[in-house]
Amino acid sequence: MIRFTTEDGIPTCVAELGDRVGVYLDNDAVSELARPGDLRTRFVGAIRRRGTLLFSFANAIEVSSSAVVWSFLDEIGPEWVPLALSPWRVSEREKAGDGPSAPISEHFVESYFKERAYDLSPEGSRLLDLSAETFFRLSAVASWAMKNSGTARSTEKIDEAIRTRIAEERAAYEASSDALDRSLPPIKFNGTRPATFVLIHLLRTLVLEAKAYQLRPHDGMDLCHAVLAASYGQLVTLDKQWKRRVEGLPKPHQLATVYYRPQVGELVERLEALVA
Repeated sequence: MIRFTTEDGIPTCVAELGDRVGVYLDNDAVSELARPGDLRTRFVGAIRRRGTLLFSFANAIEVSSSAVVWSFLDEIGPEWVPLALSPWRVSEREKAGDGPSAPISEHFVESYFKERAYDLSPEGSRLLDLSAETFFRLSAVASWAMKNSGTARSTEKIDEAIRTRIAEERAAYEASSDALDRSLPPIKFNGTRPATFVLIHLLRTLVLEAKAYQLRPHDGMDLCHAVLAASYGQLVTLDKQWKRRVEGLPKPHQLATVYYRPQVGELVERLEALVA
């Protein structure tokens, strides 16, 4: 969850996974669960009880701006954490021993805190409302991210870089069948470095599938979503292709259970059981 703490009298934002059930939703699942009805009520209730929604810059930029979706996001309250954008950066933090904080975007927290504080109290003109329900509204996060052109450019650069990397790896693999094992050698699952495991093996999968599945714009960002969701969530939704790829990763491992949009009812049932 995301909350305030005070150091030397100064309020500071803190985001932490803790012992809550981590849930990642792709934007198709967000739209599905946002529909008014029993499923939405049950999902929000379970998250508020003992869940945490994993939410990234890319989610915020791409999520529907409909009133129904934004009201659904606001019902989550402070029970969310901001995911980092780059799985490579998370892998580096895992190697450095950052533990459960490795996937959390400190930049997201700091940038949003400054912007939100100014929105609620321009130039300190009025008392700042630091209540979780007001300050940490996810619709405000989405609105802020959509207006942050630098964030959009960052996602585009990451997406392009990943697709270029896959094309280069595929060309090398076609020239020499052992090239992939040299550049991306397979590794065993390590519970202290889950994103490293998922990143390496999903990259290998994309290279091996490159002839049958040509990467398109946004597939690079989908890789980022899949790596962090599968590594640090417990219940996640991805589209059908990424669900297949994550489920095909080498076992044994301790990764998330993956669903896709038609299965959100099953996800909610499992979430309710886990938080009970």
